[in-house]
Amino acid sequence: MPLFRSGFGIDFRPNHLVFTLLRKSPGKIRVVDCAIHPIPSEEQKEEWETQAVGLINGFILKHGIKRDVASVAIPRAKTVVRFIRLPIATRENLRKVLEYETPRYTPFEKEDVYLDYHLLKEEKEWISLIAVFAKKSDIDTYLSLLKKVGIRPLSIQIPSIAGLNLFTFNRPAGEKEVSVLFDVNEPYFEMNLMEGTVWKESFHLPTAPEDAGLKMVETYQRLRVETPSAKPNFFIFGFDADEALVASLKKIDGINGVFTPPMDRMKLPGNSSLISKAYASVGIPLAGVIQPEIPLTLLPTEMKKRERPIGKFLLILSISLAVLIGVLQGGKSYYQYRDELRYLNEEIKKRKPEVETVEKLQKQRESLSKELAELEKIHSEEISKIEMLKELTRLLPPTAWVWNLKYNGKEVEISGFADSASDLISLIDKSPFFDKVEFMAPVTKERQVKPEGALEKERFKIKARIEARKTSP
Repeated sequence: MPLFRSGFGIDFRPNHLVFTLLRKSPGKIRVVDCAIHPIPSEEQKEEWETQAVGLINGFILKHGIKRDVASVAIPRAKTVVRFIRLPIATRENLRKVLEYETPRYTPFEKEDVYLDYHLLKEEKEWISLIAVFAKKSDIDTYLSLLKKVGIRPLSIQIPSIAGLNLFTFNRPAGEKEVSVLFDVNEPYFEMNLMEGTVWKESFHLPTAPEDAGLKMVETYQRLRVETPSAKPNFFIFGFDADEALVASLKKIDGINGVFTPPMDRMKLPGNSSLISKAYASVGIPLAGVIQPEIPLTLLPTEMKKRERPIGKFLLILSISLAVLIGVLQGGKSYYQYRDELRYLNEEIKKRKPEVETVEKLQKQRESLSKELAELEKIHSEEISKIEMLKELTRLLPPTAWVWNLKYNGKEVEISGFADSASDLISLIDKSPFFDKVEFMAPVTKERQVKPEGALEKERFKIKARIEARKTSP
């Protein structure tokens, strides 16, 4: 991989969206930014998709990120993870074997899943591996959303694999060292056991805040540790990894200690306090900057080979020219062929940047044409949308923010968060632009995680009628 490279991670959590940007330089990987955003659950499909698209675009524009360096993680609850032991004879045709055996390892038919695997250990007569299965419909939902922001991901992972890749990158382990990683994110916790650099066990279990510590202890005691002489090191992280859970784990006999996961080989940003919460998320973009320990991805097979159309064009052109030269210069020697072909390849290489530049300009022209058409449409409207938006900007207090706005020509619907949603009704109703201002849904309180701390906001959804005959004061 190049010395300087960027990796963009998108972690789709059940109620959060986590972004991480990594940049690689000689000798160090820098965490440029890590951001955690609360979003609606996927059951609220329209709101979930609208807000996710807006947040992804915002993060990309903020940092000037290329859209071909993104890696994605989906919730572990949407996958089936299996540790499998098979005869060595299956080694040569392993993917076909796993596809055929899918109904044995999952509740799905083989036609309904994407899968990938990683070899953990190879012995004389047996192989050990981990396989991850996910429903095609779930993966396609995320791919469809990413397509709307122009992203074709490098990989689709699960947080546990991303977390283990980050852990092994920062802490090369000895052969007998036992590490137990706890990732706590209500309503689940996940526990992964590593003996040396070999992933041995993984548990993903539901839990409630009041019994999380006890359940984690009970789960650890069920593990089969093959190196009992080595005292295990416990590492705990996640959104809900608080001091009470750490205290519960420290009560277990025979452990070496409870620690924060290592980040020794990475340079952290100013908001490094978020890293322990989003530790697994930080490991997602590693696939874009280094070769990870477990390069497992749930991407469809056809998306794993990323051939550019220009590459195919140049290949066809090169072959065609070579054949033409062979016909015209049939009487010349082999060395003459070689010299001519080398010259043509050099010319193609020189022209390639020009072709890519023209393609880029064509895309920019199409994009600008669409924007111009939209602006002309707005300008021609009987009621100016721009004036309406200016009025809303003037009316709403700085503490309120809008994540979704719909306008059908007669009414406007506004969804967002505010310190006091009830105050917004009177503010909007005073404007000559709007009439019959009312709530469309009950106001709910939500807790948001920000770098400066937790904040409580009220979620609102308001509609108002547009008064065309009124004018702004």
